[in-house]
Amino acid sequence: MPTQDRSPDAPSLDADAAASALRDVEAARTRAELRARLVPSWYGPSAAALLAAYGMGMGAANSHGINGIWGWAGLLVVLLGLGLARLRKRATGVLVGRSPARKRAVALSVAAALAVVWGVCLSLGLGVPVTLGVAGVVLGLGVWAHSAWQNTTVTRKLREGA
Repeated sequence: MPTQDRSPDAPSLDADAAASALRDVEAARTRAELRARLVPSWYGPSAAALLAAYGMGMGAANSHGINGIWGWAGLLVVLLGLGLARLRKRATGVLVGRSPARKRAVALSVAAALAVVWGVCLSLGLGVPVTLGVAGVVLGLGVWAHSAWQNTTVTRKLREGA
């Protein structure tokens, strides 16, 4: 049976090794969360196309007086959008949720952006059908820009941590 070293240095070596292992685990967890926040390259353009097509379709439907039919199509668009968002989250393998405060901030910023676009379009005299189309395009481009910005931020953080 090997003799155990009872010197005062032995416990500190074990503590240092344990602290180092904990730091490594924390760094790996942080990298995994950051990688999970990366947005796939297809997400921005597909979300932009979906929102722009819906906005332009809603504008066309409004100009022809068939809002009710397009409203039902809007349900399909919402389901497709939610499916895209879920697919984006699942593609990473690590699910990272947003805090309620973050969700509220995103919802308020989207509502504010749409209100500004709506006000500008109507003040320019573009009418409701065109305003609906422009709002959809702006919302779609905003999703695409946010995806690109998020990827840039996450990539920078991953590079800094490496």
